[in-house]
Amino acid sequence: MAWRSPLLFAVERKLFMKKFLILAGGWFMTVVGAILTPIPMPLPFPFPIGITMLLVGCAVLTTHSKAFRRGIQYVRHRNGWLSRGLEWVARHTSELIEKFTHRFTHQRDGWLARKIKSIGTRLPVIVRTMVHRTAPHGHARRARMRSRNAGDAA
Repeated sequence: MAWRSPLLFAVERKLFMKKFLILAGGWFMTVVGAILTPIPMPLPFPFPIGITMLLVGCAVLTTHSKAFRRGIQYVRHRNGWLSRGLEWVARHTSELIEKFTHRFTHQRDGWLARKIKSIGTRLPVIVRTMVHRTAPHGHARRARMRSRNAGDAA
């Protein structure tokens, strides 16, 4: 076994821990969002908090987990209604977040307003990217290729 620097072990451990925490946070957001989505909220939130947390969790997981991304692509390929629903929810949730951010930060200045504006402008882009990256085009292309090959074999 070749000698490896202890510094290299520390770097690998740090990267592993970072990836683990990102994936754990993504799963936490997804599960909490799935639980909160059907529950009516006692406080009037300006945007649907459950669906927002679910979409953000899915966005984090599709960015950092290839297996999760492939699973979402497969589910979207098999269920067209679910795919269209996800696109609709992502589009409208993104618009709600942008409107809320604009209303809250319109005539405010300070560190909290800047932070909310930063998050409110990045979040819709992340969700749109997630919907784009999980589009089931690859699965549909593979199904077409299989059907062509099945027709040639007969």
